[in-house]
Amino acid sequence: MGRPERLIATAATVVAAGLLAAGCHAADKAFCSSAGCAWTDLDWARVQSLSRLPAPPPDTSNNYYSVAEAAKLGEAFYFDTKFSGASTLLDSIGRPVASAREPSGTQVNISCASCHDPSWAGTDDTSVPNTVSIGAGIYDVNAQQTLVAAFFPLLYWNGRSDSLWAQALAVNESNFSMNGTRLKTFWRIVSNYADRYNRVFADYPLPASVDANEFPPQGKPGAMEGCQAGLATEPFGDAFDCLSGPDQITVNRVFVNFGKAIAAYEYTLATEYALASRDAPFDRFVRDGPGSGWISPQAENGARLFVSKASCIDCHNTPLLSDGRFHNIGVPQAGDHVPTVEDCAATPSTCNCAPGTEKEMGTCFPSGAWGGAGKLAVNKFRRDNIGSANNEPWSDAPDGGAEPCPTTQIAVAPNCATEDPTLEGAWRTPSLRDVSLTAPYMHDGYYQTLTEVVQHYNMGGVAGAADVFQLPLCETGDAGPSPCMDAGAPAPHLAIQIKPLDLTDEEVTDLVAFLGTLSAPALPPPDAGLPPPRSDDGGAARDAGPSQ
Repeated sequence: MGRPERLIATAATVVAAGLLAAGCHAADKAFCSSAGCAWTDLDWARVQSLSRLPAPPPDTSNNYYSVAEAAKLGEAFYFDTKFSGASTLLDSIGRPVASAREPSGTQVNISCASCHDPSWAGTDDTSVPNTVSIGAGIYDVNAQQTLVAAFFPLLYWNGRSDSLWAQALAVNESNFSMNGTRLKTFWRIVSNYADRYNRVFADYPLPASVDANEFPPQGKPGAMEGCQAGLATEPFGDAFDCLSGPDQITVNRVFVNFGKAIAAYEYTLATEYALASRDAPFDRFVRDGPGSGWISPQAENGARLFVSKASCIDCHNTPLLSDGRFHNIGVPQAGDHVPTVEDCAATPSTCNCAPGTEKEMGTCFPSGAWGGAGKLAVNKFRRDNIGSANNEPWSDAPDGGAEPCPTTQIAVAPNCATEDPTLEGAWRTPSLRDVSLTAPYMHDGYYQTLTEVVQHYNMGGVAGAADVFQLPLCETGDAGPSPCMDAGAPAPHLAIQIKPLDLTDEEVTDLVAFLGTLSAPALPPPDAGLPPPRSDDGGAARDAGPSQ
């Protein structure tokens, strides 16, 4: 919608929240809180608080996060399909699947961009049946936005990673994501990126010469500690674990820097997006005021509903339109390849949701942030080692990234000694920036349209969806179990914000119209600077072998 030729400015009012409430830009209205304008000062202040996305916070764990040449190298890594491995035809809990992107054992040839396409806000528009993402195997969730990833202190729907670079490394070696290996990554960089890598990471240059007999073409840490040479159940005959300690450190350093370069690119994406987002129709509307014409009257009413009757702002707040926290909002754990608690009971070796397994809670995939907190607590990429017999400080943070209570940001018991069961079934609040581009919606892609999403909240969630993880009833008289739920209380872990909203069909339509105004202009197309194809691809040419 075009900008009106003439806007009449009015005085701004300072509200209790400490924000400026801009006046209406219509000649016949004095203030937005007037009856004719239908905006209260408080509602307008709330809307203002959602605009003007700032630059992402610095990443103290990565000294290269803002280095331009590191970002350009990371961009090349982000789009390079040769860091991936072979198709596994397994899902997230190890079950065989009929098909993925390629037949089993065939090189899957995917990159970070395959599931996080910047032209689609860094999400996945390729997977079929379009609920969860598909790579070498099939994921348990759909891919989240990378354009805004640098704004979040914790990554993934379940918060299991605390840095962009650690997240990239985990994805690289995941059996059902890229299924690469750190030795393959090492060889790809040695063979195709050596000069660029050495310029960026001058403090950690590649070895002057690399002997193929010393460094096998493929390998990553196995399930068992130490070297079990040739053992078929370990990745590539346990080739990585059988390297000498110094050689493991060499490979790990290149692998970590691979992740840090990708993180620098993603940080640059977020920085550029923070500037581009200010030209979203919604942000222009906030800048020029109600009635300015940047968004339709229906969308303007949707914005008002968003911060008032619909209460969306309770969780979708700040200019990121996310509180960055984790909530159980009553979404069923359902869909093709989405693991349930019952599925986990049938595969206890990979997915354990049995009561009393708090120390192993990271293995309960359907539990959301409950499992994520367990994985975060033992995340070795950032805090100590990355799965090898050494203790290098891979994080660049002054303390090596160690935190006395690493799960504080996703709410654990105050003394950090026990896990908080209210995390069970809770998933991260996604950003609503560019939300019209990021279908399917919810962590498991349960909904295909924004209208379905708004109706979900309007109905107060799906009945029974939050009942999978139960709290015990509180006892009368004695202290009883803690935590517990009162008899007759709502579903035990359903977020307090989830309740029927009584929105009319017209109000639902207006909210969806508002959500459509949150998309920023597209970023410039990438210039990845991929290396030219080579017939002699070093270790990357020797891809044959088991697909662990």
